[in-house]
Amino acid sequence: MGGNRIQVDAFNRVSDHEGVYVLGDAAAMITPETPRGYPMMAPVAIQQGQQLAANLIRNQKGQSWKPFKYLDKGTMATIGRNRAVVNFWGQTFHGIVAWLMWMFVHIMYLVGFRNKVATLMGWVYNYLTYDRALRLIIRPFARSKSTKVYHEV
Repeated sequence: MGGNRIQVDAFNRVSDHEGVYVLGDAAAMITPETPRGYPMMAPVAIQQGQQLAANLIRNQKGQSWKPFKYLDKGTMATIGRNRAVVNFWGQTFHGIVAWLMWMFVHIMYLVGFRNKVATLMGWVYNYLTYDRALRLIIRPFARSKSTKVYHEV
């Protein structure tokens, strides 16, 4: 299986392993409709987790399980300032329209009004000032005296 994914059935169960489930990027649910498995994206993993949780609850109630079926809500990617690509419902958008759509969707998925406003204000500030956050984690590094480094020549 490409990408070292684990093959699962329609309920995200691993064959021959009772009570073992695999979701998201690690799962390969091979069907006639998806011969290469579902895409390795967060929406697939979220929906798989929701379906598995519902099935486990159904199991406790003695009800039969429902197989997983992915609902593709579309794909979005931002590729720079005022540039993005959005594809949903068979329509493709690009440029500033897609970029604004990307921003709107990401704001709507944030929890709480304060988080939404703070994120939007941060984006507006960065947009107006051309400020780009460094996005690096830098910490001091001290090599212990017992560690030897060998260089090949």
